Amino acid sequence: MEAPAPQPPAFQSWLRTLDGYGQAEVLALQPVEGGASNVILRATLANAPLPAVLLRLQRERGIFEPYDVVREAAVLRRLAPSPVPVPAVVGEEPGAAALGAPFVVLEWVDAPHMGIAGPEASFSAYAAMVVRIHALDWRALGLNEVLAVPTSAAAATRAELEVVGERMERFPGADAPILRRAFEVLRERVPEGAPVGFCQGDINVFNYLFRRGEVAAVVDWEQARLGDVRNDVAQVLALGHLKGAPFGPVRDQFFQQAYEAARGAGELADMEFFRARWLFELGVIYHGWRAFNDDLPWYTWSHLEELLELALDEVERTPGLR
Repeated sequence: MEAPAPQPPAFQSWLRTLDGYGQAEVLALQPVEGGASNVILRATLANAPLPAVLLRLQRERGIFEPYDVVREAAVLRRLAPSPVPVPAVVGEEPGAAALGAPFVVLEWVDAPHMGIAGPEASFSAYAAMVVRIHALDWRALGLNEVLAVPTSAAAATRAELEVVGERMERFPGADAPILRRAFEVLRERVPEGAPVGFCQGDINVFNYLFRRGEVAAVVDWEQARLGDVRNDVAQVLALGHLKGAPFGPVRDQFFQQAYEAARGAGELADMEFFRARWLFELGVIYHGWRAFNDDLPWYTWSHLEELLELALDEVERTPGLR
């Protein structure tokens, strides 16, 4: 399921083809825990501009398929001059000849992610950084050169639902009745009228690295897209419920309140839809995780099913989402 683990000599040979790395030595390649979607290794270097780099191999199958690490590198290059801190791109390889799969090499950012950063982290800084990402001028940064430009935010959400629907058909067990119901309910009720914005696509706290209360880097841009930024916000709401936050009005959800406060532009509309949309995707992810990883998802199917049922009932009775 995953790309084969490369050996240091093979990676060293490729690395030496890059400017500034002609004498580089790869002292070690160590797997790094990267969640259910990533295949990443930390390469310890000598005689190189950087003491360590991150090697990310493209998966053939996984919860966010199809993958494209070269596109992710292109996104990162365009984000480099922005006010959003991201790892520098060292190089990328679109072919499989060198290491058995396409890959990207990034600067290794030596900072803990928000999930383990303790007092180094700040929830308000996290919410403010998500707002900063969404406020980027994606045209000025050239992100429209590497990301599909939808005709509207609603069209983007519909396209995202179709991608999740395609995974539902491919992942073993993902054709559960509750997921089929969700697909149909959500397709019929996509909210209109929002502007097209830049979305990270996966604003999980594990993708935000911290130092001294500030975001040191935002990592993992494989799902970056142009669309409705409410999709990003709702991911955190859905994950929060799976981690134990009571299901209740979206207005009561702490991250939404923090995001709206940092954004300073009023309340987000139609978040009931987007919360249900992310619970639907997490239901499909559950089955992909079981199929393509060696461990079980951290949340249970019964809990996901219960939450999705509540969210769909809410969507069906919410005025304006019909």
